[in-house]
Amino acid sequence: MKVSITNVLLLFFFFFSAFAKAQSPQTCNCKDELTFIDSHITEMASFKRQIKGEHKDVYEQTLKELSKEVTTSMPIADCYRALNILLSQVKDKHAHIKHIKSSALANTLLTDEAINQYRKSKSFTNHPRYDKSLTSLEKGLKNVPSRNIEGIYQRKDKFTIGVVKNGNLYSGVVLASQSPLWIPGQIAYTIIPNGEGMYDVMTSDVPGGTLRFIRALYLHNGTLWHLKKENASTYAAVNKKNGNWYFKQITPDTQYLYMGSFSNSKENVAAFTSFYNSHKSKITAQNIIIDLRNNGGGNSKYSDPFYKILKKSKANVYVITNFWSASNSEQFTLKLKSLKNTTHLGMRTYGAIAYGSNYGKLLESPSGLFAIYPTDMNFHKYIEYEYVGVQPDIALDYNEDWIKQTLDYIKKQDTF
Repeated sequence: MKVSITNVLLLFFFFFSAFAKAQSPQTCNCKDELTFIDSHITEMASFKRQIKGEHKDVYEQTLKELSKEVTTSMPIADCYRALNILLSQVKDKHAHIKHIKSSALANTLLTDEAINQYRKSKSFTNHPRYDKSLTSLEKGLKNVPSRNIEGIYQRKDKFTIGVVKNGNLYSGVVLASQSPLWIPGQIAYTIIPNGEGMYDVMTSDVPGGTLRFIRALYLHNGTLWHLKKENASTYAAVNKKNGNWYFKQITPDTQYLYMGSFSNSKENVAAFTSFYNSHKSKITAQNIIIDLRNNGGGNSKYSDPFYKILKKSKANVYVITNFWSASNSEQFTLKLKSLKNTTHLGMRTYGAIAYGSNYGKLLESPSGLFAIYPTDMNFHKYIEYEYVGVQPDIALDYNEDWIKQTLDYIKKQDTF
């Protein structure tokens, strides 16, 4: 147990220490921050369900080790590292820690004068850089198999990133930039393996700016978060030109429903209400396609009414998901899969399903630099899907339209 804790601490130390250089000289009292974060982690439903017995020993030992490491005058990135180490002891993808007060904010760097001044700052000039030839790096990465995490990625309208192995981690190095806020050679991402095909990702919006840490992102189709390789197709995504709620009669026997959000936003609630009232009596076809791609979840009061309709209809249901199908859309997927006539197609879901937040509150830390987003909703019965997502019955090909593939699958079933 002790060895595994030490390995985690060392891994995260190297992960964050490079970013700490860019934040200097801004510091905080990280002992108070750690105590604050711990007090809210231990109140979460996920903590109470998971952290028992040996898991509790691991958590307490981790807290003890971190308490020795943190100081009353610590670089904010090192402190952010420590806080995330502690939160990572709980498998809860909804819960996260935000960096809310940064020394450099991208949305203030809008004029040439502001940008030039910023590029002279310590935050910019001290930002960690790749110390070898960028030309050689780019040439070597061009020959890496597309399925590997290493390779050349594009972030649309921002920069080209070369992801290269760096010890047990991976560095995302800027190879070319369309923005004056990043220059070639700077390390914009640090990427940590976290399970099969999954990675924790650390970045900042600008060098020395707001830190971001996302857990358990899934590498698929040459895509990691908003980074895409050149050969990445667009078929796994969905075009929301018709909004979050859309109905189409594809054939006399097949209907298509896109549900893009179950959120409580006023706009979405109004769209749901209009859509449901207009279409609840029209869902009558033998085959119903439910498209949940890029549905980040929300409130079950906007998904359950459709579950009841589909259960009563006894139709053949074909539910499509991608990696960005999350939270309540994952729960909805599992409910649909409990019906005997449902087939799940596409790819695995996001894996943020076992917990949630009723009020979506952010609790600011003593320094005002960070805030924790704790969870208070308990769906622990779904714990086996947390982080790993819901796997489809039929994996769809990334290189062909997913609706077409689904229709072809339906046609094959109709011939039996």
